[in-house]
Amino acid sequence: MGINTGGTYNQSVKTETDKIDNATTDGLAGVNNSLAYRVHEIEKHFHNKERWFGISADQSGNDWALESTLNPFTAISGASDFGQDANDEAKLFGIADLPAIPGMVKCDIHRILIVEMSVDTPYIFRIIYGSDTMANNESAGQYSDFMVQNNPTGSKAGGFPVDIMMPRIVSGTDKVWVRVKCATNNATVTFFCGIHEYAG
Repeated sequence: MGINTGGTYNQSVKTETDKIDNATTDGLAGVNNSLAYRVHEIEKHFHNKERWFGISADQSGNDWALESTLNPFTAISGASDFGQDANDEAKLFGIADLPAIPGMVKCDIHRILIVEMSVDTPYIFRIIYGSDTMANNESAGQYSDFMVQNNPTGSKAGGFPVDIMMPRIVSGTDKVWVRVKCATNNATVTFFCGIHEYAG
């Protein structure tokens, strides 16, 4: 019985050295468009170490986050707009914050735990990332949005993390901010941030 090997039909039987994707490198470290490589990347995302962060006591420099603290970040909304006033954004990670695990070079913002929201209408969270200013990174489309809302019966939205979809950032180079938007001016939301880190 023949097998297909990258577009050519091979009449020989499959051997132990054959790969599933015809990549030239053995094992799971093949080229980045190989199936084996991508399966390995997914595996690293789901079976990884997670670290949780809140706000640092002093955000004046490049160290904005503190691991395993019980002090949450705060972001402030504008009136049906993302907060426009100075310091309405939450500074999540400066260039001195990462890596949290020595030897890691990249991370992704994996989950957000909402602690408290000052109003019960929907909020849009915007996670902005990159090596430039917040405004320039946002203008370049380097952000990921998600929405949350308090339970209308009065119980708060906190209690369980919200999963986040966004690209990996480069530790020590990229910074991360959060802006929020809701219908009420100066509405606040407090939260913690969980990340995954990667060696490459």
